[in-house]
Amino acid sequence: MSEIWDHIGRTAYLVALCTLFAGPLGRVASAQDWRLVWSDEFDQDGLVDSTKWSHQVGGGGWGNAELQFYTDRRPENARVEGGHLIIEAIHEPFSGSEYTSARLRSLGHGDWLYGRVEVRAKLPTGLGTWPAIWMLASESDHGNRTWPDTGEIDIMEAVGHDPGRTHSAVHTNALNHLLSNNPSATAVVPTSADAFHEYALEWTPTRITTFVDGVPNLVFDRDNADWRRWPFDRPFHLLLNLTVGGTWGGAEGVNPDDFPAQFEIDHVRVYEDASGPPAVTFPVETVVAELEPGSAFAAGATATDPASPIVSVQIFQEDGLMATSTSDGAAMSVENVHPGCYALRAVATDADGWTGTSDTLFVKVGDACVQAPYLMTATSIPGRLEAEYFDLGGVGVAWADLSQGNTGDGIRQGESVDIGASGDLGGGYSIENVARREWVEYTVDVQEAGVYRIVARVASTSDGELTLSLDGVDLDAPLTFASTNSETFYRNAALEGVALEEGPVVLRVMFDGFGARLNWLEFERLGATSTEEEAGLPGNRFAITGVYPNPARGQVRVEWTGLSGEAVDIKLYDILGREVRRFESGADTAPSGQFVLDVSGLTGGMYLLRVDQGSLSQWHSLVIHP
Repeated sequence: MSEIWDHIGRTAYLVALCTLFAGPLGRVASAQDWRLVWSDEFDQDGLVDSTKWSHQVGGGGWGNAELQFYTDRRPENARVEGGHLIIEAIHEPFSGSEYTSARLRSLGHGDWLYGRVEVRAKLPTGLGTWPAIWMLASESDHGNRTWPDTGEIDIMEAVGHDPGRTHSAVHTNALNHLLSNNPSATAVVPTSADAFHEYALEWTPTRITTFVDGVPNLVFDRDNADWRRWPFDRPFHLLLNLTVGGTWGGAEGVNPDDFPAQFEIDHVRVYEDASGPPAVTFPVETVVAELEPGSAFAAGATATDPASPIVSVQIFQEDGLMATSTSDGAAMSVENVHPGCYALRAVATDADGWTGTSDTLFVKVGDACVQAPYLMTATSIPGRLEAEYFDLGGVGVAWADLSQGNTGDGIRQGESVDIGASGDLGGGYSIENVARREWVEYTVDVQEAGVYRIVARVASTSDGELTLSLDGVDLDAPLTFASTNSETFYRNAALEGVALEEGPVVLRVMFDGFGARLNWLEFERLGATSTEEEAGLPGNRFAITGVYPNPARGQVRVEWTGLSGEAVDIKLYDILGREVRRFESGADTAPSGQFVLDVSGLTGGMYLLRVDQGSLSQWHSLVIHP
């Protein structure tokens, strides 16, 4: 029962193929062991139980051009009689409306996150009737905190001008009837007005399924959707009402002679999964929780669930993923653990989408809780730093942020650095909403001294720069980036010729502007420093010597000089930084060579060639004609 309903824009109903989903006797095979937690059997005549239901009162159309006025505890419109709740719509003038009826809700008396809802009901007849059994969010912080951002679940709706059919639907920010794309389904119930039928919902963290007499109707899977498609991770409450007219109920008119009309409910029952979430633990005997700096660390977690198979176990250091498995156990190991204090947790997920989390395993390395890399060991250079994994240590030690709290929707909500979903290719998180003089630090370990290129993946609505420092000393020049004219369109920006010495170092990234988003930093070794070359080390003796033709169409020849016996890999990237082609020369190469690349089928435009030999890299621009 949408808050706003547009019958003309409603999508075609999808008739569920019950044989696809039904088990014995037509019911879905389910691993849940449902336990009753709330019910109303309507076995006491009189007004409805005020400890379970409240009345929503008023007229004015309710956003749907409805004709009724919903009354407050008026027995003519809502009463318990003969073991049934009766919601009755009457043709009578009342507070400026032509009809009266009732709308009951369990808000504040019955609010649930997941479970099974069963309502046994007999539907009214009459042109212009519109009964509904549905759910709305009781409390939600999604989007604008109102419909449709907070979501709606329609367990059963019916309209008098289409007798013998009932409908189910969900509505969200991205999927709703105003957009004509909300998931919906219909069921044929010829005796819906002559006999009681059971209308039910099963709601888990990964799926919403509605039923009619145990047969599935609508099946809506979460997949990997965010709140815009799946706001159904907050508590909801139940609504029961009988509307008169409206954009859908009155689409073919309203016949006053068909009233009064009665919507009868035999019972309402709500269940929770009695088996609960999976249990996951770190076996104590396999873990050493106090370590010497530089030693190795390993931990394993196992999960059990009596009702449903385990589909994954993940181990996190706070919010950083350390290990994952598709079985009932996962193991992680870290070499050269950095001094500091760490908090590990394991999360298990079963086939029904329920998750369980272990107790926290605290690991102390060394004598004090000092600044430490987020994933327990320093990031190796050459390599990539994910922006969200700045060091542990807190404000003034590992980061500085001028805003109050983490305003992003990503990880590390307990710290004030704003982290949100990046929206970049490959997903992940970005540091966002940055301000001038904010900074973050990363403990890194340079594996090989040399000259490096530092590449930043940035989205920004204005030009800006990053000031980079190593152990408190600023680099000679900042890393500058140009506006991408969007907070979600990312490009690579680079700082060339940075000399790095071998060994551990703390990198500080200071933001010198406003509004940029940083996804990652990548360090690419270009070659040896001049000192290494003078000592007879290889240096940067690898280079691209030609790219022909350029601009190219169909094929392009890449020539290089380099080292004997090392493979040469060539990758082609588009302007967004996406790898679109890859070519490998093999392991045995001469000091120089060439490779003919097939670039047919690519969209015309600017591309970048990256040619790698061992730890050495060279880049070259390439224009492709369509």
